[in-house]
Amino acid sequence: MKSLSPLAGKTILIIGGAGFLSKDARAAFVARQALLAGPIVVSCAMECLSKGLMFDAVIIDVTISDEAMLWLNEWLETRRIPFVFAHDERHETPPGGFVLSGRPSDIEAMIAALFGRDPSYYH
Repeated sequence: MKSLSPLAGKTILIIGGAGFLSKDARAAFVARQALLAGPIVVSCAMECLSKGLMFDAVIIDVTISDEAMLWLNEWLETRRIPFVFAHDERHETPPGGFVLSGRPSDIEAMIAALFGRDPSYYH
């Protein structure tokens, strides 16, 4: 039987520091049958992407440098790979944006942005 999860079999690259992806967030994605790569630091991510490793979507920590953010943005948009910028639960940030947590509402918001009906939406 085919899974109803829009994440089933999709590989998502997580770009951020070691604590960016909590155990609860990882479990929430795995429960939805996503395959996760990372988290990896931005320099490693840029190297992996430059070498042609492909992913179905990318979640990027908003705390990366502006230069890296611009490079990733351009690289991913050119290849039409959906991505979002997010912050983890530990950081105090203004309301809005994506939160990488295990809460169903946070996970569903990212799923909708990454794999929703509007294919022109990348971040």
